[in-house]
Amino acid sequence: MRYLLIILSLVSFGFSQYFGGNIMIGGSLPKGELMEQGVPNAISIDFNGKYYINDYTAVGLNIGGAQYGFSERSIPFNQWSNVGLIEQTSNNIFYSNLFLKIIPFTGPVQIYGEGLLGLKNLYTKTKLFSENSNCDNPDTDVNECEIASSTDASDFAFSYGIGTGLEILIKEFKSSEESKLSNILSLIVSTKYLWGGEVQYLKKGGITVTPDPDGVDFPIVDYDWNESKTDILFVNIGLQLTIK
Repeated sequence: MRYLLIILSLVSFGFSQYFGGNIMIGGSLPKGELMEQGVPNAISIDFNGKYYINDYTAVGLNIGGAQYGFSERSIPFNQWSNVGLIEQTSNNIFYSNLFLKIIPFTGPVQIYGEGLLGLKNLYTKTKLFSENSNCDNPDTDVNECEIASSTDASDFAFSYGIGTGLEILIKEFKSSEESKLSNILSLIVSTKYLWGGEVQYLKKGGITVTPDPDGVDFPIVDYDWNESKTDILFVNIGLQLTIK
């Protein structure tokens, strides 16, 4: 029993659990087949929540996304009215990964490596808005000018990858004089390469709507589909807060 207590004490000493999180902005750079299909580079946003098992190992959840295409046009409400609508179509990438992070050494400047495993979702969404901007109430989070929306395409793929980065200490402070917890603010620069399976998706301009010449039937909608693997390189910079 005494030896068991000694072992448990050593284990608990080595496990100094604490939490951290960061927000980053950067670039989404398609590679391989996705680049060959003409999917452009885009601005990406990246979020990470981490649970540090000790000073050298962390596990967490990574989510992020990018908009690789956007178009907007004015269209008539119907053939018998001069009321207009605004149509917006966006092409998007969303990803979500579990990750394991390894920090080989501690200090004011830390380098790390990570392995990631998750999913990618490529989707295209179209929204219709009233041309009258007076319909939107600025005191709410909802855009009251939005009339309708539809998801034109959505496909998921398994994803996995590796990443590395640099964390540079900016400031360490306590939230209050009585608090035993330290808040560590850091600058973080990171890159990760996510391999992805094959999906079917639309690019900007991939939807063609042809009205019925007689104005009786619904218009004909043609989709210019692309299909490829979804390898992407992400390069990001942001701020991290660690509470320990």
